[in-house]
Amino acid sequence: MLIVIDPGHGGKDPGGTGFGLKEKDLTLKVARLLIDKLSGYQVEVVFTRAGDDTVSLGARAGLANSRGADFFCSLHVNAGGGTGFESYVHVAAPEGTEGLRAVLHEELMRYYGRFGFPDRGKKRANFAVLRETRMPAVLLENLFIDHPRDAAHLADPSFLDGLAGALAQALVKALHLQPEQKWDPAGEIARLKERGLIVGDHDPNSPVTWGEFATVLNRLLDRKESAL
Repeated sequence: MLIVIDPGHGGKDPGGTGFGLKEKDLTLKVARLLIDKLSGYQVEVVFTRAGDDTVSLGARAGLANSRGADFFCSLHVNAGGGTGFESYVHVAAPEGTEGLRAVLHEELMRYYGRFGFPDRGKKRANFAVLRETRMPAVLLENLFIDHPRDAAHLADPSFLDGLAGALAQALVKALHLQPEQKWDPAGEIARLKERGLIVGDHDPNSPVTWGEFATVLNRLLDRKESAL
């Protein structure tokens, strides 16, 4: 599973501004927090920009297309009057994309609702990053940077961390992401003992000699030949 996260704006384009905040900084902060939240899952996360870089809309969609991404999520902060959260898919988005957006929207509103922010609705638009991407794509408008109450929350690191956590769980739920299987060396040794491929107890951190390695391989081959 490959997800492309698109921190909106960047470089020469600050996006919306208000109360000392810049949209380009907020979207990148949330993206960086998000990748940490998803680190325990079987998913690869790629950013359209990793720093304060100027990246065209076409390049953002092009990156997702060239990498064969499974999902594209563009992060933004609203401006121009208003308060609350809204989400977008393309005007011609298929039912599958709408279904994924619905999960993200509902999970994020569960978080925003705790702070009394209104739901501005699930919307459709002909935004370039939604139009030009070939995979399901969603654009999220997270509060209003020029509204005093919204901006106060956006300036709060703990609020942004909570937002990233809510988005991570929304992606896990929508895309059915599975936890990574952690390597358990002692457990692997126990399984070999149960299968009769090794005997006795072994330190997971001790080196293996070629003789021991050959013994295990020969036992595997003997079992395979006896099963034929």
